[in-house]
Amino acid sequence: MPEEDAPSQSGAVASADTAKERKFPCKQCGADLVFEPGQKELKCPYCGHEEKIPQTEAEIKEYSFNDYLAKPRGRGYGQTGGRDVRCGGCGAVTHFDASMRATTCAFCGGPLVTEDGAGDGAGEDVIAPEALVPFAITAAQAQERFRQWIASLWFAPSQLKRGSSLRQLQGVYRPFWTYDAHTVSHWTGERGDYYYTTETYTVYENGKAVTKTRQVRHTRWTYVSGVYSEFFDDVLISAGRNTDFNTTYQLGGLKPYAKEYLSGFAAERYVVACEAGWNSAKEIIAGEIYSAVRNQIGGDEQRVTSVNTAYSGVTYKHILLPLWISSYRYGTKTYSFQVNGQTGAVCGARPYSFWKIFFLVVSILAAMAIIALLVSNTQAH
Repeated sequence: MPEEDAPSQSGAVASADTAKERKFPCKQCGADLVFEPGQKELKCPYCGHEEKIPQTEAEIKEYSFNDYLAKPRGRGYGQTGGRDVRCGGCGAVTHFDASMRATTCAFCGGPLVTEDGAGDGAGEDVIAPEALVPFAITAAQAQERFRQWIASLWFAPSQLKRGSSLRQLQGVYRPFWTYDAHTVSHWTGERGDYYYTTETYTVYENGKAVTKTRQVRHTRWTYVSGVYSEFFDDVLISAGRNTDFNTTYQLGGLKPYAKEYLSGFAAERYVVACEAGWNSAKEIIAGEIYSAVRNQIGGDEQRVTSVNTAYSGVTYKHILLPLWISSYRYGTKTYSFQVNGQTGAVCGARPYSFWKIFFLVVSILAAMAIIALLVSNTQAH
């Protein structure tokens, strides 16, 4: 598909030294090695030489949240030979490895400028990722998923498939926190059980009073209390800039973090602090506990009066999850969309055809009118 708004060199400021950096030089030709989505190695795009990414058997670590509050740890992204750049439009800070050059913001298309002091060792105050889900979907596959998504849209303009222009896809690792916690919740409430009584009432039929009976439902409320215990594993909280579309990841695909996975991709720096993420995680946990308490109460209806929850063994980790981000233009408007870098699921904004919707509504109203006319004629005979 045609490209538009290709990244401009004028949208970023980088030093001459940065332009000469080689993060992972090819041992055969000296060019930059890049990570191939779905593979376990770096590959030279020029001579085809491959080098395997070191794999570790070490378990992905969880860190004590209390230890973090006492002394936050920070190791940045490791010595990647990259740089941090800030968007002049939305303010998002993204880490680029040395193989990536000047570009535009993946989130809003704004210009990017290098952060002061960015480069090797920059961002060491940032908590290092503990794990990531590597890209499994290539840029070509993401474009094909986009085309399939466009073709599947209901009530889209007929010209959309061949009249839209796609901007360059950008692969970005997005930051997330995960939290684990043991919980013990003491709760009180009321259980509502239905029971029925027979009620007598009088109606008039053909001018005569007729006595009838009917069942009337009532609710008997009983005070109840109890304790609910649960372990919550990997409660996922987004730590980056807000996006318009949510997508689902399979965390069983997490790999121990290795800086080699960032080769050829960007990594967004988190803006939601670890403690702020924990507050959001507690809201999710509280909602699940509330639902579990209602199930424990049982009956036909439930009233939850109070839930007091104690947390213990709270741990966290910083992870990166893959996303292809882009936009396309149709007519005079630009629509953003994203492709999940693990599953290939597509979410995005889309145009609607006024006339297709109009004729559908007219068809439905016409069908209803015909049915009503047939019913009326049947009753008349």
